[in-house]
Amino acid sequence: MDTAIIYKGRQYDIYAVTHGDRSRVVEFIDNLQKKDQEKVVALLRKSADHGLPANPERFHKLKGVDISEFKSFQVRLLCFRDKDRLIILTHGFIKKGNSTPKSEIERAVNMRKQYFEDKKGKKR
Repeated sequence: MDTAIIYKGRQYDIYAVTHGDRSRVVEFIDNLQKKDQEKVVALLRKSADHGLPANPERFHKLKGVDISEFKSFQVRLLCFRDKDRLIILTHGFIKKGNSTPKSEIERAVNMRKQYFEDKKGKKR
């Protein structure tokens, strides 16, 4: 599994999972309405430069898994961390209900697992 840099900040570097030369996260953000797009980009940049938001309305770790969620109203970007400074965005979606759908969490968990398996294989 490959990744591409989204934003290099003072606190964190934010990458997105890629498939070939495409990033579904970037495509998702690009397809948002302009106002939502600006808010999501601002949230990611602020997080990369100044640290992860303490406000759970903007960012929080999901229960029972090593996956976290950037939140901007109904827009969600799931992610995980690799080492101290690296955040990997797996995918984005529009949340319609009260809780994050299990299928979206499973998708992110599977991407995280594949990322670390591929990373381990490259060290050999």
